[in-house]
Parts: sequence; C-alpha cells; structure tokens
Amino acid sequence: MKKPVIAVFGANPAWQKTIFFDRLTPGEVNRAAKLTAFASGKGVNFCRASACAKLTDTHLFQFADGDNGRKHQISLDAEKIAHTSIPTGSETRVCATCIDLASGQTTELIEPSFPADRAACDEMVERWQSALPRFDGAAITGSLPDKTDPALYCRIAEAAVAQKLPLLIDAVSGILPTLEKLDRFILKINAGELKKLLQVHDLHQALHHAATRWQHAVFAITDGASEAYLAADGAFYRYRLPRIDVVNPIGSGDTCSAILMGRLLTGMEAPQAFACALAAASANCLDPTPGHFDEKCAGTLIPAMERI
Repeated sequence: MKKPVIAVFGANPAWQKTIFFDRLTPGEVNRAAKLTAFASGKGVNFCRASACAKLTDTHLFQFADGDNGRKHQISLDAEKIAHTSIPTGSETRVCATCIDLASGQTTELIEPSFPADRAACDEMVERWQSALPRFDGAAITGSLPDKTDPALYCRIAEAAVAQKLPLLIDAVSGILPTLEKLDRFILKINAGELKKLLQVHDLHQALHHAATRWQHAVFAITDGASEAYLAADGAFYRYRLPRIDVVNPIGSGDTCSAILMGRLLTGMEAPQAFACALAAASANCLDPTPGHFDEKCAGTLIPAMERI
C-alpha cells in the first residue's frame, strides 16, 4: 500500500549547530566538548520525524540561500529529505542550541532571518500550487522569515484547501487571519501560543473558545512536560506525559505534529493519534538531534501516556 505524502511548508529553515558543554557557566569562557551541525527548522524537523516513523513521505517547501542555504540543502539531500528551495538573495539564518551536560539545561540562540520579497513569495506559491495534486495532506510549520508578508500563509493554506487536502498548522505569529478564513484544519501549538493567539489568559477558556469558534477543527495543544490537551469532534481530552530524562527537547513539538498528521492520514482516530504523537515527542527528547527519535522507544511510551 502506497504511503501518504505530505506537502510541508517550512518557510524559515536554519543551519543548526548543537554545542555540548560539560558545564555551561554564563559570563565565563566556555569551551565546547562537542559540536554537531545539520539542517534544521520546524519543517525540516517535521520531515525528519516523518521519516523516523515511516508512516508517510514528505516534500519540504522552504526559502534558502547563501552559504548556509547551500549547506542546508546538501544536508537535506544527504538525509534524503525531498525539498523545493526558493532563493531569496539573503543568507539563511543560523540557530545554535547550547546543551549543559551537567544540568541538562538547553539554551537556544536564534539569528534574525531576512524577508522573502514578493517575487520569492509568488514563486513559492506557484511551485506549491502546481505540486499539490500529488499530495495527500499539507502542513504549515513555523514562522515566516522576518518581515515577510503574512498573507503568504493565506495563499498557501487556501491552495491546500482548494485541493481538499487535510491541513495541519503549527504556526502562531501572523496566522490568525488565515485561521479566520478556514473551517477544517488541525492546529498543533503549545499552551502559551494558544493563549497568545486568542488573547485569552486561561488555557481551558482558550481551548473552549477555539473549539466553539471552529467547530470542525481539531486542536492539539501541548504544555511542555506537564500535560497536553485535545479538542476534537465536540469532545475534550487531557493527557499526562511520562517522566523522562531529557537530553534535548528541541524538535519535540515538530515531531508531535508529524506523527499526529501521519497517524490521521493513515486512518487513526484523533485521540489515539495524539497519544502516539505525544509518545514520539517524548522519545525525541531522548535524542540530541531535533526531529529524530527511536520508533521502538516511542512505542514503549504509548502505554505510559495516560489519558485523563
């Protein structure tokens, strides 16, 4: 049976450096014990997690340019992540994750990104629209490059809806006007992002407000290591996550999005699909590479994923 294929719009990638320190002391000279560098960004992490699960295939659509952009694309090719990369005339950003091996704490350093101009956005939409007929689902992941017109989100989402593709959205800044134009979608963001998006201070009120406003949408909301929440088909679910010794939490949200979408496309009901996605996200935290996890490990965590 042919695997479903997901079109992944991950507009704002990064050349990722993960730097490990035996002990990281602010205000002091810190010498790293180890450094890894690879392609990253929410869209990349989504595709990497999909490959780990072997549920779906993916094709990434992104903006990338400059020396970092070229290294990024070479890295994607090496991982066999299919991609369409639109040049912008500006350097792709670098993100650095600093991991203190003594405490397990992580610090994320994110460079600013350069905007995609109208011509680059038009080319992206054209390439996206022309490719969509061969896909079974679509995902919008992460922010746009800084100062890029947020109307690009609407154009990307409306093209997917026109093809009647299931659409997952994992984005916050500038996404509300797009959501206002949609009826059916899956929104996978975290608790703080949902409250910020709807300007509601209480999480439960925000979730009920969202489920009332968009009655045909699915809301999958994570809250770090504590609990997670799902609103789907008029019902609400709460999940308690198992305790684990975290190595690197970066990419766990993207992993959750990828596995949730993959499970839904293969016919699993939303409550169980979200449990599987949360287990994979927890397994991602045990691996230093964002979006990478051990499928067997994730399987062992599913029974520990307590639905309340």
